[in-house]
Amino acid sequence: MGAAASGVSTQMQAEHDPNAAFPWWVRFLAKGVAILGGFLSLFFGVLGLITLSATCMVAILLQMTSGALVIALEAPFCCQFVDFIEKIARFSESRQLWHKAAIYGVMGLIPIFLCIELNTILGSGTIFASGVIYGFMALGKKADRNNMMAAGDPAWSPQVNQSNIP
Repeated sequence: MGAAASGVSTQMQAEHDPNAAFPWWVRFLAKGVAILGGFLSLFFGVLGLITLSATCMVAILLQMTSGALVIALEAPFCCQFVDFIEKIARFSESRQLWHKAAIYGVMGLIPIFLCIELNTILGSGTIFASGVIYGFMALGKKADRNNMMAAGDPAWSPQVNQSNIP
């Protein structure tokens, strides 16, 4: 129990680190959208099981599997009764942001491509949205104006003489 408490405290310190690349609310937004997407994909997956199409049934099952996996990766406290979830969560937290972006993006798009219905778009679309947020986080912060002007094309500089343009 003490090891779990120390793990939680180090995770809280990492989440509230003032030297982190992103503010705390951006990290919580990405995690919150992923958790919401997991639950919505499970909910809309249960609703979508009432279908007659085989491809839609496969898409719904993939959507529900993706939702359960996202919940296990982002909110391991929801799956405390499963022994190996803590190891998976630690592995997930050690991954880079672009890994999560790619995994969530693919997991969100495959069911939508298989069956374009409202329940797959709403369920898997939120998983895809969390992948997009993680993708933007992986790109990093935008540079300040001076750095962008210094690295930019000189033709876009405000110091260029444009008086001889007809």
